[in-house]
Amino acid sequence: MRKLLNLSVFALVLSAASAASATTWHVDVAGGADATTIQAGINLASNGDIVVVAPGTYTGVGNRNINFSGRSITVMSQSGPQVTIIDCQGSGLGFQFVTNETTAAVLDGFTIKNGAANKGAGLLIDTASPTIRFCVITNCNVTGIGGGISVKKGDPNIYNCTLDGNGAALGGGGINLGAQSHAKLWQNIICNSTAGGGVNCFGAMAGTSLDCNDVYNNTGGNAVCFGTATNFSQDPLYCGIPGSGNFGLQQTSPCAATYSPCLAAVGALGPQCQVTAVQPTSWGSVKAMYR
Repeated sequence: MRKLLNLSVFALVLSAASAASATTWHVDVAGGADATTIQAGINLASNGDIVVVAPGTYTGVGNRNINFSGRSITVMSQSGPQVTIIDCQGSGLGFQFVTNETTAAVLDGFTIKNGAANKGAGLLIDTASPTIRFCVITNCNVTGIGGGISVKKGDPNIYNCTLDGNGAALGGGGINLGAQSHAKLWQNIICNSTAGGGVNCFGAMAGTSLDCNDVYNNTGGNAVCFGTATNFSQDPLYCGIPGSGNFGLQQTSPCAATYSPCLAAVGALGPQCQVTAVQPTSWGSVKAMYR
């Protein structure tokens, strides 16, 4: 009994020591941090570490085709996707998870835009199972499958993301769930894809699940595979006009927790504006106000 107790105490001490040894690395495009590119920050990290990225627009080498290289780390924005932007500038994809990453590889709180590739211009997931949350992926286009996200041979968890205005010539403008994948998607907005439909599941296997996703206005269709009755297709009611890049939600959005089918927030950004009711009036009435 004493031996078992000693082993348990040793395991707790070892676990605490491991947690204490985790390091937080800082990335700032403006300088003054551990790294100025996201890839350089990831390269500094070891399993269990956290890479925190300061607000800014990240472009160029080191800020596209970003690779976790199998690390179990968290890469997160300091202040959220509205102010932490990865602009691929049509010269590559955002992030690639292609080295057996597990759900302990976490991407949290970025906007990824203007990606271009054969597949997965926002995120390419192949033989990996990362966790993706609170990200915006927009205007990412591919000549093949999976404009915003391409998944193959993996079990990723993807939740509370907004995929808007992406396109794929061969299917899955928002996301493609391909061969031997068992992805779990919940509470995402997948809207306004320019080609390929919102979701494509060619090759996805049992164990795939889609719950409480808003799949709306996608050129090529809004069909949801492996879905439940909590998925829906309604205008998310963004605060910004089309093309503005403002994906915050109006207070009465069907993606707000108060109104969504699952009574939980859908998309990367919650309600951030309200619509003020107006009463139509004539120009004559307006002029009369100044007489």
